[in-house]
Amino acid sequence: LMSGVKNNVGRGINIALVNGKTGELLDTKFFDMWGGDVAPLIEFLKTIQDGTIVLMATYDDGATKLNEEARKLIAELGSTSITNLGFRDNWVFCGGKGIKTKSPFEQ
Repeated sequence: LMSGVKNNVGRGINIALVNGKTGELLDTKFFDMWGGDVAPLIEFLKTIQDGTIVLMATYDDGATKLNEEARKLIAELGSTSITNLGFRDNWVFCGGKGIKTKSPFEQ
């Protein structure tokens, strides 16, 4: 879904969206949480549709620019670790929009 070869990964939070019914890749994005702005990440998270599987992974620093709103939106996808994510922490997460439980995979 994501790789340096496809040139769709970068510093910060890398996200892949997958259709929960068909397994089709819907979108990939990365958001620089060191030198970038958190606003585009927040807007992107708000557009995710119910039934979408959300895969996230950090590279380098994924936490410096995260604010309370961004952390809350990620927690609503099933993350329990996002509230504690700090500078240069490694983090991978699989969740989904509209799920009623916590993530089956997060480290």
